[in-house]
Amino acid sequence: MPAPHRPRLHRPVLLAAAAVSATVALTSCSADDAGEVDTDGPSVGSVEIRDTSIDAELTGATPDDPSSAYGNATLNFTAINTDSAESDTLVSITSPAASSVTLDATAEQLVVEPGTSIAAGQPVENVGGDGSGADRPFTVAMELTDGELQPGTSVTVTFRFERAGDVAVDVPFDVVEPADMDRSSRPLPPAVEPG
Repeated sequence: MPAPHRPRLHRPVLLAAAAVSATVALTSCSADDAGEVDTDGPSVGSVEIRDTSIDAELTGATPDDPSSAYGNATLNFTAINTDSAESDTLVSITSPAASSVTLDATAEQLVVEPGTSIAAGQPVENVGGDGSGADRPFTVAMELTDGELQPGTSVTVTFRFERAGDVAVDVPFDVVEPADMDRSSRPLPPAVEPG
């Protein structure tokens, strides 16, 4: 019995199929890599906002009560100046969910020098410079007005910079125990040892 006849694919068809497969594979790899590497936050001009959160104490009866009130709210963030030549200054912070936002910082602490950052409620370390107040984090207190806020939701916060302008950021909102309000006193995660 003769061997079954297999249809022959023409060389151009095979080359086209290989090119499509390679394009799909490369596109998939580059999309995955970009997703893993891209950690930039919202930005305006040369200023990026990262690591944002609002922590508050519950002062109402229960977290499930829609009329719950929150006190001692603090905004945590880092602002990074990616410009290599000009500094910028944080002028103000506002939010429709707050009747007031108070920056407890010196004028020097609100200046973001080129290639450095400022931070509220979290550590910041800028390499170089004269070691002045820019490495000291400051505090941003918020008087929240929205009794409908629930942990896990976001609050819109607008940062205004002298040169860069305004940037609105959706900041995650969470309720913490009073003892946890100071992030610097939180324990570090346990060390992971190779197994």
